[in-house]
Amino acid sequence: MCVRVTLSIPDSVARSFQASVPPRQRSRLVTRLLEKELVKRNDDLAAACQSANRDVNLQRETREWQSFDDPPAE
Repeated sequence: MCVRVTLSIPDSVARSFQASVPPRQRSRLVTRLLEKELVKRNDDLAAACQSANRDVNLQRETREWQSFDDPPAE
């Protein structure tokens, strides 16, 4: 299934794109470029999460905040 998407890009980029990429190859190229960028962003996010999970100070602070959810000691 495909979804149509409308994008706004600068005129100079649009003209260069239309001049450089044949009509029947444009969607495929944009799809490939978007997929590549999305993988990179996902990898960057995963790396940031892993880094945060290794942060000892953040782990301690998280445990402290989560302790507020614990029932009060009797």
